[in-house]
Amino acid sequence: MSLIYKIHHLPTSDHLLLAFLAGKFSSLRLTALTVSAAAFSSTFALESKFSSPQWITRLSRQGIHTFIAVAYTPGTLPEQQTIDAGDWIGSATLLGPKPKLDYELKESGEEVPGEDDEEGKWQMTAVFSAPEHRGRGVAKMLVEAAVDFAANEGDRKACRVRIMIHPDNAVVKRLYDGMGFVDAGRCTLSEAFVQNGDESLLPADGGKGEPEKYFNRLGLIMEKIA
Repeated sequence: MSLIYKIHHLPTSDHLLLAFLAGKFSSLRLTALTVSAAAFSSTFALESKFSSPQWITRLSRQGIHTFIAVAYTPGTLPEQQTIDAGDWIGSATLLGPKPKLDYELKESGEEVPGEDDEEGKWQMTAVFSAPEHRGRGVAKMLVEAAVDFAANEGDRKACRVRIMIHPDNAVVKRLYDGMGFVDAGRCTLSEAFVQNGDESLLPADGGKGEPEKYFNRLGLIMEKIA
């Protein structure tokens, strides 16, 4: 059966609709944290404790853009391919544009980013597609949608999109290699939490009690200039 896949930019202005969408998103996100745990800096144990209002707040934070991949049955008319219909089978989150002061990681080995009036700086995270839909280009569609949004947002000359991945995740690295992302440096788990908008999920001591886990510079940074 040839499904129809479409990427939606999750709306946040309608609070009644957002409450419904947050429920669908939480289910998708918790599934992602279960089946692809190694791909995320956060964990199921942390996020399964979120209340419904917390999910709504997380989705509606300023500078957070969520992209949802939806699968529709064959023959679904374009006007029926709405975000509240079909099966949610993937997502990606884009944060930004970020000011240079917040974006730059001076110990990462990254190239020094441009000034804020020259380029937009964006952090992409939480790219996920359900296992049963992999190999059909869904993750690529999500990344393309996020990069296209960043490139067309504002009137800057260029945009820089960054993602942080586990160094052993060869499949994910090949995806980004094929989409024009390049190796740009190394990050710590603590930096990944902060840059991905999840600083509040760090331990109360910021990770100092587990320095091997939170402060080893093992994460791979990949960037694309669009």
